[in-house]
Amino acid sequence: MQFLTKIDRALAKVEEVLLALLLVGLVVLAATQVLLRNIWSTSIDWADLTLQNATVLIGLLGAAVATSEGRHLNIDVFGRRLKGRSSFILRVVIGIFAVVICALLTRGGWETFTANYAPWKANLPAGWGVAKMLKQELAEGSFPQWLSQVLLPIGFALIGTHFVLRLFRDVGSLITGKSWEGGDEKELEGDEYLDQMLTHAEDEAKTLDDGGDGGDGADEGDEDDEDDEDDEELRRALAQTVVDDRN
Repeated sequence: MQFLTKIDRALAKVEEVLLALLLVGLVVLAATQVLLRNIWSTSIDWADLTLQNATVLIGLLGAAVATSEGRHLNIDVFGRRLKGRSSFILRVVIGIFAVVICALLTRGGWETFTANYAPWKANLPAGWGVAKMLKQELAEGSFPQWLSQVLLPIGFALIGTHFVLRLFRDVGSLITGKSWEGGDEKELEGDEYLDQMLTHAEDEAKTLDDGGDGGDGADEGDEDDEDDEDDEELRRALAQTVVDDRN
């Protein structure tokens, strides 16, 4: 489980670096294009198409990172109501469905790419390589269609890889009965986070009330005790505020 998590996070880190580089390059290229047009009345021929394709790639990489972090688009209707192995079964079923969809999209994207790349390569002038022809077309301001389409299978393959890694860990959770994601409060979101915070606040308020009832019999008269009482009052007030806000 930990090994799969490390692979997932390492892949996500690489994607995040690529995202950062693409964003910086996109901003620089767009700013340069605007300056060239408004000041010198010229432009970079291939800039607009490059910006469009870079935007698509950024979206796909962002979706891959979101999948790795479990923040992909999710309509959680039944997941909140299921506990234990029932929730793990649901996650496995959803994971299998997501992997199948990503596989189909990857296959479709690859077939579309090859359908356009093969005739383009077959029409290369004698003695010309792919790199030379691509450089020539970019210099003329044209952008090969296959170059845009190759982004789709790559992006969906990355998303599918993250889903596969999550699926393996969900299957492990189903077998062991323990969630691989852990139970840290900072990882909770929405109503789950509010419910957890409410439970802690109620427990804290109850504990402080019980401690206050049992502490009247002893009076040590030290300054440390007075500070502790002030801290307890502050914590009780904060806990009660959370409870009141939730209600």
